[in-house]
Amino acid sequence: MFLRFAVVLFSLSVAFSVVRAADPLTLDAAVQHALAQNRDLAAAALGAEAARGRVEQAGLRPNPALEAGAQTDLLTGNNGARKFDLGLTQAIPLGNRLREAQAVARVGIGAASAALADRRRLLAGEITKIYVDLFALDQEIALRDRLIKANSRLVELARSKATIGEVSAVEVNAAALEQVKLEQERTNLAAERTTRLQDLKPLLGTPPEEDLAVAGDLPGLTQALGTNADGEKSTWNRPDLRLAALAVEQVEAEQRLAQVESKGDLTVGATYGYDRSAGGGADHVLGAKISIPLPVRNKNQGRLREFRAERTRAQREAAALEFRVASEVGSARQRAEQARKILEGYRAVVLPLGEASERALAEAYQQGQLPLFQVIQGQQLRLALESGVLAASSAYAKALADLQTATGRNPQLMNPPALNEQP
Repeated sequence: MFLRFAVVLFSLSVAFSVVRAADPLTLDAAVQHALAQNRDLAAAALGAEAARGRVEQAGLRPNPALEAGAQTDLLTGNNGARKFDLGLTQAIPLGNRLREAQAVARVGIGAASAALADRRRLLAGEITKIYVDLFALDQEIALRDRLIKANSRLVELARSKATIGEVSAVEVNAAALEQVKLEQERTNLAAERTTRLQDLKPLLGTPPEEDLAVAGDLPGLTQALGTNADGEKSTWNRPDLRLAALAVEQVEAEQRLAQVESKGDLTVGATYGYDRSAGGGADHVLGAKISIPLPVRNKNQGRLREFRAERTRAQREAAALEFRVASEVGSARQRAEQARKILEGYRAVVLPLGEASERALAEAYQQGQLPLFQVIQGQQLRLALESGVLAASSAYAKALADLQTATGRNPQLMNPPALNEQP
């Protein structure tokens, strides 16, 4: 009885998980899911933990050293002379070397966090563009479905007219061929959509065999992107700029550490000696010693020179990155504006003319004023126009997605979810 209950419970849980896996994901939900489950992010997240380990290690003092030695006259005279020495030494870093070493390692924590945040930014942008493709393909498929339905009525009408001799078999075959062409285009678009869904799965951390569905549409996504994508420079969220600034900070910290390391370590110790002479007398001796480094020749001047050059290089790289980021934002902003104007031109002028022309051709054909091939040409023109509108809509949405990625203003990144490091 218990076994049967367990089997039923397991089946229900599996069925529930399948239903949950097939629930459509909005873009926001998909990005949040990816930020928590993406395998590459999970690996990159361990960089900060490794940096924290380096901070801990950098703050540890050197271990003490135990020294021991013995002497005997066994090989020289064997008169019973013996000598034994035991010492304990401890190196003491000078000039706050441990604190400076921790400062170097601590910059690594910020750098690892900034690198992870930048990967999140790029991941969110990649997912957004895939959603744009999926929504555009949905509209392309819906357009083919509508034209297939309209063309099927046209084929039926042509066949009925062919039976009474009003149209030729050539025209009927042309309409049927157009129907096959539309159906094949729809099949290709559906296959492309499946491929893009498969491209999305590894970004979300979803197994390839698991069902995946998306929710939303291109107009809604475009509107959201238009609201969030752009803004003043003070509102940009570019972790790579922070990473470049931290690179300068790290070189400066390493330079300070090199200056301190030039002083070396002070070594102090205590010794105990046992000395037995050949006559049988024995002495017990306690002593202390100290070793003071003398930085006369090696003052780390070579490393300091290296770090001065590295600091200048890091500063110039940070300035160059800031320039590239500004150019990237400006380019994305310009592409978005150009795509918007093209889309408005399609919607305001081209598409209404195409719709009016198609209606006029259909009415003229039904009244017997035009041959069927002209109606088919009009239908093909309408398809080309609407596909052009969809292409312009997709280009505009992708330009906005690029702009959002360039500014780092993805709303999903404001409060990212906790990362599952073992997805």
